[in-house]
Amino acid sequence: MKKLILAAAFSMLALLSNAGVTTIDNPFQGNMVLKEPVKVDHPLFAKGTGGAQCKGLPSTCGQMANCEQAKQALKCGYKRLDRDKDGVPCESICPGG
Repeated sequence: MKKLILAAAFSMLALLSNAGVTTIDNPFQGNMVLKEPVKVDHPLFAKGTGGAQCKGLPSTCGQMANCEQAKQALKCGYKRLDRDKDGVPCESICPGG
């Protein structure tokens, strides 16, 4: 019986604590229109992502034909090609960039 009363008390407390939550600060609710486009500098949102430049690119350094192909794959989002995160992909075929 004590467990039941305790569970009911905690349930009421949980319901009361969420009573003040509103969606006023939610930027996705509303009819706000941007007056100018927002530029996003990220390979996943770059023009051509998923297009001809990125289709069929190898996913590992051992499969790359040359350094330029490795650089293109890095631009297309293959972040694993740059293990030390210095901006140079496949350092075995692109020493120093």
